[in-house]
Amino acid sequence: MTRVAVRLAGDSDRAALIALFQELDRFYAKDRPVAPAAVTAERIERHLFGDHPTEIALAEVDGAPVGLASFGMLFPGPGLSGHLQLKDLFVRDGARGLGAGEALIRFLARLAQERGGSRLDWTTETWNEGAQRLYDRLGAARQPQKVYYRLEGDAFQRLAKADS
Repeated sequence: MTRVAVRLAGDSDRAALIALFQELDRFYAKDRPVAPAAVTAERIERHLFGDHPTEIALAEVDGAPVGLASFGMLFPGPGLSGHLQLKDLFVRDGARGLGAGEALIRFLARLAQERGGSRLDWTTETWNEGAQRLYDRLGAARQPQKVYYRLEGDAFQRLAKADS
């Protein structure tokens, strides 16, 4: 079995992150254009290295980046412990099945525990059956009692511009 190493991404990983996020964007694009490399680079600079950074765990095989997980620690969690919220987990097409997804989840679970958290939460698209098989195999419990909301488009614009 291939050994996958996972670590927190840093300043020196900018080029690898640009390439991975562009692949992630293409994976989810469906019927919309993919952002050019310059736009991706600017967004990574703002969101990952700006005033309010998102944390990234980077999975590598033989030193080559094969996947990432974007996440943040949130408070409160059960018993006011806090929890880790996984925003996105992505593994390159040619690297799927090597254990990178599982290694990323295990890394995040350990990190959450080290930071005093007691839970790891995330969502997945209903059509992403490969991810669901992985999460089920790891023992993650599906949450039928939760309702997932998204505010976007006109409703997002309207609410953001509304007076307090």
